[in-house]
Amino acid sequence: MEAVALSPIPNTAVKLERELRAELAEIGVVWNSLKQVLPDWIDSAFQSRSGIVELKTFLSRNAGLQLTSDGHLTTKQLPAACFKTNAATSVDQVTAARSMATACARLVAKATKTPYTRLPDEADAFREKILKYGDKAWMDLSMLLSACWMHGIPVLYMPSLPVQGRKMEGMVTFVSGRPVIILTKKVPHPDWLLFILAHEIGHLAKRHLPEDEGQAIVDDTVEVKAGDDRDQQEEEANRFATHLLAPGGKEVTIGKRLPVAAEFAAVAQKYGQDNGMAPGYVILNAVHNSSINGKKPYPLGQAALKLLLAEDDSSAADLCKNALRERIDVNLLRDDSIEFLEKLDLL
Repeated sequence: MEAVALSPIPNTAVKLERELRAELAEIGVVWNSLKQVLPDWIDSAFQSRSGIVELKTFLSRNAGLQLTSDGHLTTKQLPAACFKTNAATSVDQVTAARSMATACARLVAKATKTPYTRLPDEADAFREKILKYGDKAWMDLSMLLSACWMHGIPVLYMPSLPVQGRKMEGMVTFVSGRPVIILTKKVPHPDWLLFILAHEIGHLAKRHLPEDEGQAIVDDTVEVKAGDDRDQQEEEANRFATHLLAPGGKEVTIGKRLPVAAEFAAVAQKYGQDNGMAPGYVILNAVHNSSINGKKPYPLGQAALKLLLAEDDSSAADLCKNALRERIDVNLLRDDSIEFLEKLDLL
């Protein structure tokens, strides 16, 4: 009798986890990343089929997924969104990110204490109103976050969504009776988010987003500099953003001589103080509007941002998380949903 190669039979837990991993991969969800943000009880879920049903029910309630009639997970059906993607990105690549971000937005929207009121549609007037409540002559991320929350518009910062493919830089969606802004660009300095957030605010202020459940505008990439391929809504959102962040929409460029980082930071600090612009925004605006040897000097901008004089060292994630914590009522959420939001670093 010939020898036969034998393979061990996987135990129930390993088999069930492998099946779920494959099921999630088909809809663009990365199990190893998702597992890190799930409640602690999920390890025991793989001991039985009933545990898997409980886990899938949790995912359908919190992660933008739904159960089919035969018990499989699929992406929850949402209304057709307005996807602002570039030529290198397909709508399918950001669908998984949109679905999970929408589910989190819905959780936060339901727990937001401040009623929703529409934003002013004129950026200059809105800027003056915000600055009256602040202690600076320019708009920083903390002030812009507060302005959104004062209008009952939550802002979620989610740079580590556990999904495959590209993630949008910014998105606005209407859920549970209010718009919610989602930012996903991972940034080293809070001022990197200023223009993205102001751009998404512009979409809302200019009434680009239909106020119907699940509607969304998904911005693959948000750019300061408008181009021939940008549509009218993007142009309007960009114009609103520049006027919100600088008096009269003022923009700047780097001169012919490329400065060193320390000089760039010092000039931006003074220019921002003299002209009512956040110094970090001055740096990034100048970088976006300049070209040195055919390239935008992003490394110089990053180096200069690190040298700016800062009143505190709060990260973008800290600022967004603190704003959210202060303005939602966690008693309106289930315990496992709270844990999920905490592990996603939203709470």
